[in-house]
Amino acid sequence: MSTGSPSAYLLWAILSCIFLVFFSIHLWLYDKFKCLKWHAGRQPGAFKRVMTYSYLATLPLLVVFGVTMATIKFKEGMSSTLSCPTLTSIPTVISTPIEFWSDANRRWLLPLYFVLSVAWSLEIVTHLEELTFWLFLLHQGPKQREWFHSCEFRVWYIGSMIALLGMPLTTLLTRQNLDTCQAWIFLMGSSASTFTTLCFLYVLFRFPRFIRYVKDEGALPDVVIRLVTFYQLNLVRVAFRFIFTIPLLVLAADGIRSAADNIVKSVDRCADFLLMTGGIGCFVSSGITLMIFFPRSITQEEGYKARDASPNSGKAPTVVPTSPLPDYYAQRQASPPKSPSLYQTSERAPSQQSGIQLAAFRDPAHRPPRQMLSHQPSLSAEADDEEEAPGYESDEDSVAMSGRLTPVVTSPVSHAPSDDTMWERQ
Repeated sequence: MSTGSPSAYLLWAILSCIFLVFFSIHLWLYDKFKCLKWHAGRQPGAFKRVMTYSYLATLPLLVVFGVTMATIKFKEGMSSTLSCPTLTSIPTVISTPIEFWSDANRRWLLPLYFVLSVAWSLEIVTHLEELTFWLFLLHQGPKQREWFHSCEFRVWYIGSMIALLGMPLTTLLTRQNLDTCQAWIFLMGSSASTFTTLCFLYVLFRFPRFIRYVKDEGALPDVVIRLVTFYQLNLVRVAFRFIFTIPLLVLAADGIRSAADNIVKSVDRCADFLLMTGGIGCFVSSGITLMIFFPRSITQEEGYKARDASPNSGKAPTVVPTSPLPDYYAQRQASPPKSPSLYQTSERAPSQQSGIQLAAFRDPAHRPPRQMLSHQPSLSAEADDEEEAPGYESDEDSVAMSGRLTPVVTSPVSHAPSDDTMWERQ
């Protein structure tokens, strides 16, 4: 599959470099790279670090592949079919086929294909984890489950092993024919990514119901706003992931079919369009993933916080549980929680309204009160220094659920459109 003009790979190189700059700026403004430390968070764990570093390693590999391929393509340049009569009888100008490359440039191809396959396998691991974790949340019933003992975790584990072994193995098995090696990589990677994206449509279908359930439980306004923002970002991201995977799947199938028919196709506008469209979808969806994994809160960064506009209204206070989402590393308790609800609350009168505060979507500038962390094990002073490094939605220290919860008393929400919540400067 020698399709792809120098301009198409130049677009991949430019987009990867732009995203690398955006990635660095976003994490600096997020928490000055504290989230990248191994012991970041209150409960650092190997699983969280694996997910962070697998996502982090994908970008440099894509930069290496895009920049190097663009450089080689421009070095080899374009060729006229008149000088290569075996290609086609139609006179046209095409990108120089691989069989006519110099030996020095041909030696770069196989390492670059391994780089692409490893990067794509890490991308599949990251998005498969996000898919299975959201399914774990949506399917959480009255019986509280632990992430590491759930069927969703086993699906992620098996799928990740297949991706990490299958993508490089595809490159290894097809290395004898470099002209079709890239087509097989595109076929396997885009097929797996398209499947996970299709499965994510089910999450998007169930997510509005999940948001309504959280609101009915009396969630705080910041929590609902953050969940709605995540839902809207995921809508856009899923659309761009289809823009990323489907063009490359079509291009790969065409390259493999052409090789089977012993036909060497010239580079046409359609092939370049598919390659460029796939690159745009890849990096735009990756940028949205970055904003979901490491969400910033402009109001917190500017020193504002939400407060009740009428704290002396005389209404009964609302009991707010501290951790509504499941915990990867759920602490084993001597006695199970009494409430079978997904969002466990302490015993209260039926007339009281429950509130929810999502620790999973905390801001790096916001340090939760100590009474909200009473169900967490005590840590050393060094761990407290790293507490501001937040986790993404699948972070085990930010989605605790199973432990005994200490209620936090807050003022009730009157559900008025403009009188309940005001912003004050911290």
